[in-house]
Amino acid sequence: MKKVLLLLLVVLISFGTIFAAGKAEVDVDTWPQEAVTVICPWAVGGVADIVNRKAATYGAELLGKPILATNELGAGGNVALTNFLKNAPNSHNLIFGGEGAFSIAPNVDGSDAIQFKYGDFEPIINLYSAIFVLTSDVSLDIKDLDALKAYAQGKKLKIAVNGIAGSEAFLAKALAKDLGINMELVSYNGANLALDAAAKGETEFAISHQSQAKGSVEGGILNPVVVFDEKGVNNEVYKNVKGVGEYGSSAFFRNRCFILARKGTDQKIIDKVRKAYLTILDKPEMAEFFKSMMIEVDPMDKASIDKHVSTVAAIVKANL
Repeated sequence: MKKVLLLLLVVLISFGTIFAAGKAEVDVDTWPQEAVTVICPWAVGGVADIVNRKAATYGAELLGKPILATNELGAGGNVALTNFLKNAPNSHNLIFGGEGAFSIAPNVDGSDAIQFKYGDFEPIINLYSAIFVLTSDVSLDIKDLDALKAYAQGKKLKIAVNGIAGSEAFLAKALAKDLGINMELVSYNGANLALDAAAKGETEFAISHQSQAKGSVEGGILNPVVVFDEKGVNNEVYKNVKGVGEYGSSAFFRNRCFILARKGTDQKIIDKVRKAYLTILDKPEMAEFFKSMMIEVDPMDKASIDKHVSTVAAIVKANL
C-alpha cells in the first residue's frame, strides 16, 4: 500500500512540474524574448500608422528584438482593441489607442456594444499630439467659420470623417451644435479616404490631420476653414487659420496616440518599453520626421494620459 501511495505521489509531483512548466511566466528581466508587435488599429497611410512604422525601425537597436508594425482595422479601432484583450499580461503584443476609443465612443450612441474599457489596458507612453483641421471644397470659397455658418443656412452639409464615433466625428457634431447648423456625417475607414471624398466632391467638408490634407490644400482642391484648438495655426500650408477656441467654442482637444500593454503587465516591461520610445523620440531624425508630419513630440506618461482621457470625456459629455 505504501508503495502505491509513493508511486501516486511521484506521478502527482511529475504532473505538477509539467503543469508549472506549461504555466511558466515571462522572464520580465530578459523581456522581450521575441519580436514585439505594435498594432495600429487604424488605416494604413494614416498618421498613427506612419509614426508606428517609422518608430519600429529602431526596435532592434533599443530592445534587442525587432518591433513589428502592423494594422488591424474595423469599427474605428474597436475591433483591434477588443481582440487585444485575448493577450495575457507581459505579452509581446502592444497596441495604439486614443481618446476616440476611450473618451468618445463610451459616451455616444452604441456604447453598449463596446466590449473593452480603458482599465483593460496599461498606458506606456504617448507619442505625439496633433491638431485636427476642417477643410472645405475650394469651389465653396469657405475659409472661416463665419462663411461656413452663412453658407449652411437652410442646408444639410455633408462632412467626411474617419469613423462614426471617433474624434473627428465628435468634433464635427460639436461644431454643428455650436453654429446651429445641420450636418450629416459620412463615415470612411480612414482619414485619407475621407479627404478623398471631399476632394472628389462626394462631401463638401472633411476633418483630418493637417499633414493628411496638406497636398489637397497646396493643390488648391480644399480650403482650410478652422483648426480644432484653442488658438489658430500659421505655417507654410495653413496660413492664419483660426482655432475654434477663438470663436468661443470649448469643444476641442488635441489628438493623442498612446502605446498600451495589457493590464497587469509588469512595471519592468512598461519601463523598458517607455525608455526605448523616449530614446526614439529624442533622435534628431525623429524630430525632423515629426515636423514634416505637422505633429508634435508629446511623450506623456500614464498620469498625463489618464488625465487626457478623462478631460476629453468631460468635453464630450458637455457638448453632445
